[in-house]
This record gives sequence, structure tokens and C-alpha cells, in this order.
Amino acid sequence: MNSAGNEVDAEAAAPELTIPQAIVNQVGQHESLIRSLIESNNALLKQVSLLTSKFSQLSPQAAQPVGTADSSPPSVTAVNPVISQSTREPNVPVPERFSGDGGSCQAFLTQVSLVFDLQPLSYSTDRAKIAFLVSLLTGAAREWGTAVWDRQEAICNSYTAFKDEMKKIFDHPIQGRDASHRLLNIRQGNRSVAEFSVEFRALAAGSGWNDESLQVAFYAALHDSIKDELATWDETTSLDETIALATRIDTRIRERRRERSQRTDPPRLRPVPSQVVSPSPPHSSDPEPMQLGRTQLSAKERKHRRDTNACMYCGKPGHFLAACPLRQEKETAHQ
Repeated sequence: MNSAGNEVDAEAAAPELTIPQAIVNQVGQHESLIRSLIESNNALLKQVSLLTSKFSQLSPQAAQPVGTADSSPPSVTAVNPVISQSTREPNVPVPERFSGDGGSCQAFLTQVSLVFDLQPLSYSTDRAKIAFLVSLLTGAAREWGTAVWDRQEAICNSYTAFKDEMKKIFDHPIQGRDASHRLLNIRQGNRSVAEFSVEFRALAAGSGWNDESLQVAFYAALHDSIKDELATWDETTSLDETIALATRIDTRIRERRRERSQRTDPPRLRPVPSQVVSPSPPHSSDPEPMQLGRTQLSAKERKHRRDTNACMYCGKPGHFLAACPLRQEKETAHQ
């Protein structure tokens, strides 16, 4: 009976031994899975480390941060934050320095604003913009800007306020009656038409005159040699056309003068043939070719000479009336 009882007890205890073994098997599987996950995680960490190293080589960052502003006007480079190569901004020429001239204040501020528009990362704060502007001031303007920066006034924290205060002090453009008075008295002088027209257009913009009045004022201010040539052309219909035509004529005249100055031999005058002539009044000489051109040249011939840039005096190409060698020789012979 005892042996039979023992067999029953062993059979009853057998299922209890198989349960821990199943758990052990599951734990072993879990450990294997965990080791696999750890290996995969280590591989990912190595890849992240490699990518981080390559990124640091491609876009290096400066170790020193931008310092805080001191009481003196900082240099232009001191306020520029570090920019990586991947976000490099376009190079912009530094505007010309401003000395306090009231007529050029707005132009200076416009040039500075273009720098800020094209390099927004370099000048992302108001203090950076103000520091850049102050670094470009000279003369009386620099004395004012330096004093404001030294006192750290409230406008040093707002670029708009700083710009408005600067315009209040230095921006005095020539407008209205002042511009009109200047237009009535301005003259070309020894300047080229191209150079003179720049100043004339600047005054014209603030005068409020209409286009026809500006044409008259521009013509009156030109050199006599340019006026002589313009007299042989049809009237222009706008200020732009007048300036363009006068510039072409002035360029041709200056080219002819340079050509004559480069000649090694002095120009020879053609001998005047002696002939017996009856006495005549002092001003009854034969009409010159230019005079003939005004009275006898047909409209077709005048247009042909204008289209071919031919001289209205002798009809030859390569020069205008003011530089006509035939006319100069004849004038010399009559002297």
C-alpha cells in the first residue's frame, strides 16, 4: 500500500515541477530579446555620434558668444552674430559714411536699411542695427551719435526711435522754394551733361515743377556748345528725352576734343585763294554752309543728317556743329 501511495504522491507532484521550468524558458527568451534590443540601441547610438561629428565639421560654431554692449560705439563686426555656412547671407557693400549733411540723411538711412533687409540674421536686434549705424557716422553726426550711445538713452533700445530722432536733427532736404531757387540758378559749368543731370534730377524731384518747366530750366542751364547742337534738332517732348539727347551730344563733342588733343601735328589751315572781289558791306559775305542748311536744306536732308549723326554745317559724319573743323577753319580765316 505504501508503494502505491508513493506512486500516487509522485504523480501528483509532477505537474508542480513542470511549471517553474516553463517560466525559466520564458525568462531565457526575454533575456535574449533584451540583449538583442541593447545591441540595436548601441548601434543606433554609434550612428548618432558619427552624424553629430560630421555635422559639427560642416557647420562649425564660434566658441565665444556675442558680448554685451559697452558704453562706447561698438565696431561693425562686434555686433554681428555668428552665422553658419549653411545660412550665410549675401555680401553687401558698406554704405558711405554720413557726416551730418542735411541733404543726404535720407539717402544714408535708405542705404543702411538695405543692409538690414539683406542681412536680417546679422542685424536681428535693434541694438545691433543702432551700433552699425553709429559706426558709420563721422563729423557732427558722429559726435551726436556717440553722445547718445554713451548716455544709453532710451532711443538706443529702439532703432525706429533712434532713426526718427536722427532725421529730426539732420534730415533737411532741399524742397519747395529752395529747390525752385536752385533750379533757376544752377548751371552745367565744366561738368559733363551726365554729371550735371544727376544734380538737376535731385532738385527737380523736390521742386514740384511740371515736366515742361523742367525742360526749359534744364536747357537754360546747359553749356552754349550743347545749346548750339540742340538747336539743330527737333524739339523733344519730355525731360528724359532732352537729357538723353544732350548727353549724347556732349559725349560726341568731348570725344572730338580728345581726338584733336592727341594729334601730334598742329592743324594746318587751307590757304585762302586770292581773288579780286568788289567792295561789299562788312556783313555781306557769302552765307556759310550752316546758314544754307537752315534755309535751303530740305527736311529730308536734315533728317538724314540727324539719323547719320552728320554735321549740320558741312554734312560730314563723325562730329557735330560745335566741333566742325571746316567751320573752325573759316572762322580763323576771317579773324
